[in-house]
Amino acid sequence: MDAQERITAGVNISFLIAVMMALLLAYPPSASAVEVGCFCTFVFVSTMFMIGIGITLVVKYILSKKIWRLSMKRTAIITFIEVVLLIAILVVLQTKFYLRVLVYLPLAFLLNFALITAKGSLPKEQQTSKKRATMAAFSSLVLPVAVQLM
Repeated sequence: MDAQERITAGVNISFLIAVMMALLLAYPPSASAVEVGCFCTFVFVSTMFMIGIGITLVVKYILSKKIWRLSMKRTAIITFIEVVLLIAILVVLQTKFYLRVLVYLPLAFLLNFALITAKGSLPKEQQTSKKRATMAAFSSLVLPVAVQLM
């Protein structure tokens, strides 16, 4: 079998799969109300999650521009790690939300304090640990507030 025959066979198989998918989409099997409800819930929760992460990123970036100079990439990485930490705490601790947040806040503060560093030369007043702690404290509060707003 030469290359041209392989390409033709691959195109024929791809066309057959596309036709089968189109038929399945054109005449879907009946869905129960539970399946439709689960799908709609998934869409709404995913949308709320993306909006919350977007709000968190924007607020943290604005805070970092005012208090501490961080790039958007570093802010996004810190936020991603914070989201993983928050989800882990929410899954591990099966108690009230506010108690989970009380456990999350010190851990998030330590995470932010450890990961907040600035590249380049900063003025002496901005290199203080007081400003770094302020940025870490505000940054650790942003995600729980965004989750509560969602």
